[in-house]
Amino acid sequence: MRPRFTLIAVFLLCVQCIAQNAFADPLPSWKNTSVKKSIIQYVQVSARKIPVVDRVAVFDMDGTIACETPLWFEMYAAVEGLNKKSAADPELMKYPEYQYARKLAVNPADTSVTNNWVNFQKKPYYNYIDSMVWKAYDGVDHETYVQSARSYLMRNRNAKYDIILSDMFYQPMLELITYLRANRFTVYVVSGSVQGVIWSVCPQTIKLDRNHLIGTRQIISPIYKADERRTSFVIKKGIFPSKDDKDGKSINIYSQIGKVPVFAFGNTNGDFGMFHLTSTSKYPHIELLLNHDDPVREYAYPPYHGDVVEHWQDSLKVNHWKLVNMSKEFRTVWKSSKRRN
Repeated sequence: MRPRFTLIAVFLLCVQCIAQNAFADPLPSWKNTSVKKSIIQYVQVSARKIPVVDRVAVFDMDGTIACETPLWFEMYAAVEGLNKKSAADPELMKYPEYQYARKLAVNPADTSVTNNWVNFQKKPYYNYIDSMVWKAYDGVDHETYVQSARSYLMRNRNAKYDIILSDMFYQPMLELITYLRANRFTVYVVSGSVQGVIWSVCPQTIKLDRNHLIGTRQIISPIYKADERRTSFVIKKGIFPSKDDKDGKSINIYSQIGKVPVFAFGNTNGDFGMFHLTSTSKYPHIELLLNHDDPVREYAYPPYHGDVVEHWQDSLKVNHWKLVNMSKEFRTVWKSSKRRN
């Protein structure tokens, strides 16, 4: 009789586990607010009306799933590349990009740089940000850039929180991505940063292949090395249009995914292009904007960069996009409370 009782006990334990999982909170790092409930309602109810092949979700990276202050991944990598170049050739220090990189290596929040690297009084803008990124790895194999960026981001820490830079992803957003994928959504990261830096950190953290990581594409030139059985793609100055920002995001989503998303999450007006695109879906859709209003646990800044966008909240109201205030919605901010030694 004992084997029979054992089988019954195992069966009851399995039933209990299934029941617990059925009622488990899929987003434990989110507070139980109306926003969280609307996301779960969308995934559990509205998305059931969408064919699986059309359940496409797009996320911005910098400031949406990962920290972008005082610098973002792309700029940290650029600072490293520029400083390596100027160390090898001190003559380069006569150019502002290399002067800025030297300062930012000491203090990533140096306002003598961040207040001057874009002149918004001139049209078109006089922008050192792009030129810093483009010059940092000019002439370098793209795969070398990917590995160099990852190495730097894994070695260095955010001074305010003492967290490894490559670990500065938001736990609530990682949970959301996992939740969507568990419900048969296809998830893409669509970032204004260059594609190489997205490849350097996202595959390890959010387990997405490179073909799901869409960034601004640097100009590259192939060099075929048959003897070594490999091809080098050498970085050139500049990018292939369109840059992954504003309407450029919509263009690149269409060009590289070929579908209209039904779920979009961003954090600035630079993501409004993909919000508008998502809003045109024939299926139930949802657009969410993360607002950085938590200066204690993270940083506080408005949902735009550069020119002031005074009426950004009107866009949310008119288009029925949802505002996600970090201070009110996130129970936990960082992906892990454990800090690497």
